[in-house]
Amino acid sequence: MKRTLLALLLLSGCATSGYGNLSQPQQGDVRRVQAYLNTLKGLKATFVQNGPDDGQSAGHFAYIPGHLRLDYVSPHPMQLVAGEGHLVLTDQGSGAVTQLSLKRNPLGLLLRYPVRFDEGVQVTDVRHGPDSVQVSVAQADNPSQGLLTLQFSDIEGRLELVGLQGVDARQHHFGVSLSEISENSSTDPDIFKFPSE
Repeated sequence: MKRTLLALLLLSGCATSGYGNLSQPQQGDVRRVQAYLNTLKGLKATFVQNGPDDGQSAGHFAYIPGHLRLDYVSPHPMQLVAGEGHLVLTDQGSGAVTQLSLKRNPLGLLLRYPVRFDEGVQVTDVRHGPDSVQVSVAQADNPSQGLLTLQFSDIEGRLELVGLQGVDARQHHFGVSLSEISENSSTDPDIFKFPSE
């Protein structure tokens, strides 16, 4: 009896990771999203961000697999650089610097490279809309640490990242909407270096 219970617990633990519990069409969408994110040479856009206090900010967005940079223009200049397991936010007005680990941050789920949704990640939902698809992911071993939803336009089978929605362990919500998107344009990798480097 104890062995049977242990085996069931181990199997249930394995089932929470990845996306094998999804329907075949949903699994196909997850694989398409993985391939898109891993082969994207770079993405630049303008963004509008809604924060947990209903505040709104805007600026310029840059992404290459494994790295992200946000240059805030409003409400005041700030720079966010994330990758390699860390996030650094610099307030260019006050000079204040905030450093965070991405280990338990929803953004960390996007900034792993290569992106794999079957290793330590649980796909919690896949949804379709008119010419759109979104995939929600969480840490497989501790989903309460945060949820990240990746939003894509999906026109004639071609994906394009258009937004991010997230909620962290403290239930703080954020949303980033992208516009004026330019894919696979030349992106200088030096812009993703942390300010101290």
